[in-house]
Amino acid sequence: MPRPAVSIIVPAFIATAAQAALLDETLATVRSQTCADYELIVVDDGSPVQVAPIVARHPKARTVRQPNAGPAIARNTGIAESHGGHFVFLDADDHLLPPALEVGLAAFASHPECGFVVGPREEMTYEGEPVPWLVSVPPEETRIYNTLIRFDWHIIPPSSVMFRRETIDTIGGFQDPWGADDLDFYLRAARKFAAWCYQSPAVTRYRRYSASSSRNGERMLHSIRAVYARQWPLVQGDPEGEAAFHRGLHLLTEIFRDCLVENIQDRVDAGDGAPALRAARLLARESPARLDALRSSDERLGSLLAEIDDQFADAGVNSRSEGRST
Repeated sequence: MPRPAVSIIVPAFIATAAQAALLDETLATVRSQTCADYELIVVDDGSPVQVAPIVARHPKARTVRQPNAGPAIARNTGIAESHGGHFVFLDADDHLLPPALEVGLAAFASHPECGFVVGPREEMTYEGEPVPWLVSVPPEETRIYNTLIRFDWHIIPPSSVMFRRETIDTIGGFQDPWGADDLDFYLRAARKFAAWCYQSPAVTRYRRYSASSSRNGERMLHSIRAVYARQWPLVQGDPEGEAAFHRGLHLLTEIFRDCLVENIQDRVDAGDGAPALRAARLLARESPARLDALRSSDERLGSLLAEIDDQFADAGVNSRSEGRST
């Protein structure tokens, strides 16, 4: 069998009929590619819903099943099962726009010195409607490590990027901090390889919604700290790198503290008391000021936050003053 130009890897944990419909929609966008020289591997990450029948409806697609281990491990499983010379990692609820493979391969042909190429994205709501805000395009840079770690600009989603197989062989696939594994992957790639960032056309459409895993404040705070801890030995002693490290970690920490607030509100709305309480405990440690703002914003949170106060009082700690620095 000839080696395909591109392997498209889709990690999929499908637990509901709505998620199954989104996966079917995602795979249909691959069929619209102007370049047909690809293989499509869907890694069923221990889904409770049958994934193989959905995948079977789409040409060039096949299913690989593994016990649930998270998207990073699922992507590595897809890499191990693949044969393509290049890779695109597509999330199971996003869209790959028709020119994505063609323009990615053309960018590599024009810039053979690069280990990966990055294109712009569109964004949509959960319902698939256009978002009302402008989406930034990739920077006109080739050495983007400091740009990424400083969080001046970040690659979202993974399907914005096409990688050479040699790049992935060199950096060793995805690591698993359960949340920011894509950022970790980009940082390791950008540390070793030049990138080519182009400003048009858009190659993917990213679905934004509050329940996505990237908006889970508990998981993401843990994950980004694990990712940045791995980078510190690489920047230590370099003033520019250290400044970029501290700025990026601060910005991301503030973003995911805000996500904690959203998570608490969403869980209270859904009647999920235990997860809401767990997130509130973490927010009490991370940002007492945000916890105070919650106290005055919604009466339904009063009893929940009073329970937090009682627990801190029993431990001899004032929850309003126990902040956590980054």
